[in-house]
Amino acid sequence: MANIYRDQQNILYVCLGSKWGTRERMALKDCLIARETGHNVFLYCLRDSFINLKAKQLGIDCLFHVGSISLNFLKWHRLNAFVQYLTKFNITLVHCYDISFLWPASFYLKRKPKVSLVFTFNHEIKKFYKRFWHRNLIRRIDQVFLPVKEMADGVHGHLEVPIRKFEYTGLGVGKNVTSQASDKSSGAWFIGCAVGGHEKEIDFLKPAISAISSLNTKSSLTKKVKLLIYSEVSWDKFLLQDEVREFIAAVSANDHVFLEFTDDLTSACQKVDAWLGLDTKIPIEDLLINSLLNDTPTLAPRTYATKELFRKRGRLGETYKSGDAREIREKIEKILSTYTDYITRIERGRGGLISDFGFEFYKNQLLMGYQKILTKRERLIRNRPYKSV
Repeated sequence: MANIYRDQQNILYVCLGSKWGTRERMALKDCLIARETGHNVFLYCLRDSFINLKAKQLGIDCLFHVGSISLNFLKWHRLNAFVQYLTKFNITLVHCYDISFLWPASFYLKRKPKVSLVFTFNHEIKKFYKRFWHRNLIRRIDQVFLPVKEMADGVHGHLEVPIRKFEYTGLGVGKNVTSQASDKSSGAWFIGCAVGGHEKEIDFLKPAISAISSLNTKSSLTKKVKLLIYSEVSWDKFLLQDEVREFIAAVSANDHVFLEFTDDLTSACQKVDAWLGLDTKIPIEDLLINSLLNDTPTLAPRTYATKELFRKRGRLGETYKSGDAREIREKIEKILSTYTDYITRIERGRGGLISDFGFEFYKNQLLMGYQKILTKRERLIRNRPYKSV
């Protein structure tokens, strides 16, 4: 590990932060890892976005994006400030998380061959980027970090990034996981889930709320089931608060569904009996794995990654078809009625989860990836000083 810490680098993390979720949490985590290692870090984001506010709390220096323009065939970000920052702060590595930002960043970095470009993929990719100009920009990417191995085929097929540029990191969870069983109520089953606070419609929440209402009406369990919908954005600022509350009342779930504010979703995972994942746009939520490391069974949207997780490691939780309230109800009932069986399997599989998704593994993979690409780009520049690489 000595080589990783050898040289101090100036790193620019690009995560605009128009939403709040796994991607934004990973960006902040990467900033902290690099800073604690001795690098100078800057976060390039939207002013007053939630990630900007979180970064301020963590003491991370922020630089601000000024907007974008819409062309006939794509959304193209204005990067005058971005390009100026590269020179002003002598940036040696750009780590990007937004695919729409990746293309203009790659274009401008063609003229700055000394700067390494890294991209973290943590969401489903459906569009095929195989036009000539895409391929030209893709070649500028030095490294692609993947949180789960099962993403490799999809990313390679849609972007044609060479497999040799892939680095598997896991999700980097569990750093501060501590059992808080004493905080959990024994009078009811508590199910937790999370929203980002940026959503524009509540269709993604309706199946979960309906499932909890139906489950309590059915009364097949010995205890009532409560759903805690957590947000790190105050519900008073949530544009959909009234609409959510109206739906809760419409399905007679006022006594079973609660809107909760939390400063830390990771800690919230430790206070419930089971965790319900809602995000279908990423293979596996970091909060799901964090819950498993806290001996909390999970119910996850059925994706290739969640199916493979439970196939390899046993029935640590259940999956459901997105939007299917009946299946959510049935799977919650299954988990809670055989709860100790799930806990036993989770305890047996914790070591493997830590090895593949834990914080130390993630940190080592991230820093070794940085070191490798910085060394490689330095060698390329030395061998081809007058040609864009």
